[in-house]
Amino acid sequence: MASKLQKRVVGTLVLVSIGVIVLPDVLDGKKEHYQENYQSIPLRDDFDGTVSQMPVEEPEVIEVTAPDTQVNDTRSADTNAQAETEKSDPTPTASSTASVNDGDSAWMIRLGTFRNQENASRLVKQLRDKGYQAHILPRDIQPGDLAKVVVGPHVSKTTLESQLTDLQSLTGLKGQLRKFDPLTQ
Repeated sequence: MASKLQKRVVGTLVLVSIGVIVLPDVLDGKKEHYQENYQSIPLRDDFDGTVSQMPVEEPEVIEVTAPDTQVNDTRSADTNAQAETEKSDPTPTASSTASVNDGDSAWMIRLGTFRNQENASRLVKQLRDKGYQAHILPRDIQPGDLAKVVVGPHVSKTTLESQLTDLQSLTGLKGQLRKFDPLTQ
C-alpha cells in the first residue's frame, strides 16, 4: 500500500513541479525586452557668439504733443465768462474743497478682525455673493496672523455710509468707515 501512495505522491509532485517550471514559460509567449529611450539634458546651451557681437541700434525718438484743451464753442457767452471768473478766483468754494478731499482718498468699511481665517473667508464669500466688494487684508496673510475683513475701497464716502446699515443687517457686525491707504494695507 505504501508503494501505491508513494507513487501517487511522487507523480503529483512531478506534475506540480513541471506546471510551476514549464507552464509560465509556455503561457508567457514571446519575450520582449523594453529599453527606455531618453536623451540627456545638456548642462548649458551652446552659445552663439555672433549674436553678442551685433551692434545695438539707437532708440528712436518720437515727439509727442499734448492735445489742445480748448473750451467748446457751443457754450453760451455767460457760461464762458463764469468759467473765466472761476479760473481767476484763487479762493476755493466749500463744494470744490469737498470734491477735492473726496477725490484725494478712497474709503473702506472694516467689518471685523478675525483670528480664524476660515471664518473671515466665509464672511468674504457671503458678502461677495450679495454683490459687495469684500476683501481680506493683508493680502499675503500667514497662518496665525489676524485677518481684517473690509468692504471697498470706494471713492465715494456717502455710498459706503449708505451700505453700513445693509451690512449690519446682513452680517450682524457694526462696520467702521475708514480712509483707505494702499501703502499700509
